[in-house]
Formats: sequence, structure tokens, C-alpha cells
Amino acid sequence: MPTLGLTQPKNAVQVIRGTSKTFELTVTDESGGVVNLTGSRVIMTVKRELIDRAPVIQKDSAVGPAQVELSEPKAGKAKIYFDPSDTQTRDAREYLFDVWVVRASGE
Repeated sequence: MPTLGLTQPKNAVQVIRGTSKTFELTVTDESGGVVNLTGSRVIMTVKRELIDRAPVIQKDSAVGPAQVELSEPKAGKAKIYFDPSDTQTRDAREYLFDVWVVRASGE
């Protein structure tokens, strides 16, 4: 019989409601090579359900470095910043997120 307990998937992230959080990521290609983010746009969306059209939170490097900072673009590194106002009115629950990179070439 399986044991019951709180487990987190390997790719789970937690944010405590009403606090700040910084997500650091390194973008790699299919073969594991680092993607140069120079001139790229990084967008993170957070939704309640996969079918939702509008995200409850969206962070976009096009808005500015207060949301998403290309911290070391040549090394594929970016930081995504959540501030307390992003989460303070959200229900405590699991949310879905994704991160997209639009390269300078449009790819």
C-alpha cells in the first residue's frame, strides 16, 4: 500500500502568498546547449487551469527588468521577479506556469 504524504514534483515551485520570490533559470536547447538570450524576450505566465485564456500573473522582459531580467544573456540566464502584490490576493492552491523565450530572430 502506498504511503501518503506531501510530495513535490521535481519541477514544482512554491511561493508564499504576499511575499517576494525570484526564479532563476538557464535556457538550453534540445541538446542541452546554452541559448544566448541577447535580444530575446522572456515571458512567464501563471494560470489556474490549463484551459484558461488569461493568466492570473504574467511577467515579461519587454515590460522591463523589474519583471524579468536577462541577468547573463550570453550564458542563457534570466531572473523572474514576483513581488508581494503578485500573490497577496491569490487563493492558496496549485497553479500552472510556463516560460516562453522569443529570440531576436523571432524563433
